[in-house]
Amino acid sequence: MQHILRTGGIALIFLMALGVSALAVDERGVFSKRTAIFAFANKCGLLSDSELLAVKSGQLQARGALLRSGILASEVNRLDMIARQSVIGIDCENPEALAEIDRVKTSHSHWLKMKSLEYPGQYRSWQTRRDDVISQRHWRTIQEIEKADTGSVLLGSSILDGQYSLDIVIENQPAPRSVLLRMRDPQKLPNPPNEFLRKLLKLPMKGVSGLAPPDSATNTYFATHRVMAETGMLSASEGVSGVRFGFDREVLQAFSELEPTEAISIDLYWSNGLGKPDRHKRLYAEVGDFMAARIFAEAND
Repeated sequence: MQHILRTGGIALIFLMALGVSALAVDERGVFSKRTAIFAFANKCGLLSDSELLAVKSGQLQARGALLRSGILASEVNRLDMIARQSVIGIDCENPEALAEIDRVKTSHSHWLKMKSLEYPGQYRSWQTRRDDVISQRHWRTIQEIEKADTGSVLLGSSILDGQYSLDIVIENQPAPRSVLLRMRDPQKLPNPPNEFLRKLLKLPMKGVSGLAPPDSATNTYFATHRVMAETGMLSASEGVSGVRFGFDREVLQAFSELEPTEAISIDLYWSNGLGKPDRHKRLYAEVGDFMAARIFAEAND
């Protein structure tokens, strides 16, 4: 069988596709080649941990593009298996394979120098930041989940109390008394609900809310930290203030393991006074290629 590592016109795109959406080229070929390179390099010990993570980030981005294009997860898993099997019998000294590894190394050095990348999803994008000075790296990844004239609501990963954290910043409005995050529980719902199930359960069908699971199939997490947001975490340097809510590290890990075709919901609660029901607002965030973005954003930490 002709192996997937055969060089071709999109070999360099396969290696990194730095800053280029995987939708711009053949998604299946991109995903298969990135998977094969990762498996081959890992088997032969040819790439550093950082280089392997860069390839992994690209592979995850290509996987997200496949799933968003409508290809079933079972088909993506089949492509993954074929790609991994294709490199089992390839010698670690294979010239063509080593040429691909050299391209990875060259691309990786450029990838490390990049300050930011955008990771677009179906409806929203993740923005990433890699400032030169670590102390200035407030957000690693960020998604604007609500925008108003007075300020935004932002969700992303950052550093809080010396650890990576999933945080929400609420700008220019009274801080809610509590913030509750809901995400799919794989034990209750192994995969994001498909169109048939969404119609059956009368769930939203469009927009970011149309990617969220039913509340009955979610795990819930309350924000456990509340501090004033640093200027570097706000959407503007002037005229904006905000409160930062942080979640325990387990929440960041669980969010990182979700599928790129789903969303989470965030419930904000404000007290209306003694004996009165709380005021409530629900927002949504698209998971998208969060894990690919996170790998890029944390590469120089």
